[in-house]
Amino acid sequence: MQFATPAQWILGFLLVLASLGVILARKPVHSSLSFFLTLMILAAIYLELSAQFIAVMQILVYAGAILVIFMFVIVLFQDAHEHIDRYRAQTKPFLIISASVAFVLTLIVLGSKLLVIPPANSEAAADFGSVESLGKLLYLDFFFPFEAVVLLFLIAIVGSLYIARKLSRQEKRAHFDKTQISQQPE
Repeated sequence: MQFATPAQWILGFLLVLASLGVILARKPVHSSLSFFLTLMILAAIYLELSAQFIAVMQILVYAGAILVIFMFVIVLFQDAHEHIDRYRAQTKPFLIISASVAFVLTLIVLGSKLLVIPPANSEAAADFGSVESLGKLLYLDFFFPFEAVVLLFLIAIVGSLYIARKLSRQEKRAHFDKTQISQQPE
C-alpha cells in the first residue's frame, strides 16, 4: 500500500489551514487572499500527483478568473459587511448541532469507505496528466460526452442571455412609464 509522501502531508496540512482562513477571516479581502492561497496549494498538490494540466488550469481558471470576479464583487459591495455586523445572528442552536452531527457522520461514513478501497497495483503511465494524454481522452475516447457538455453550456448561455434581454426590456418599459408619469403636468 502506497501512502502519501511527506510533501503531500505538508501540503495537505497547509491546505487545511488556508481553508480555515477562508472561513474564519473577518474581512472579505482577507478571506479572498486565503482562498487564493488555498487554490495555489491545491495546484501544488495536483503537481505532486503528476496532474500538470489540472494544476495549470487550477491556477489560470480559479486563481485567475474566479478570484478576479470575487474581488470585483467585494469592491462592489465593500461596505455591506459593515452593515451585516450590526445584526445579531439568529441561527438556532439546534440547527448548529444538527449540522455538526451530520458533518461528523459524513466524515465517518466517507472515511470508512476510503479505508476499504484497494490500492492501485500499477504505476501511472509516463504521460499521465499531460495535455496530450488529456486531449486524446477528450477528443477520441470521450468525444460525445465532451461535446454534450459543450452543447449544454451553449444552451445555458443562450438561455441566460434571453432571460437577461427580456428583463432588460421590462425594466426599460417600467422606467419609461415612470418618467412619463412624472413629466405629466399637474
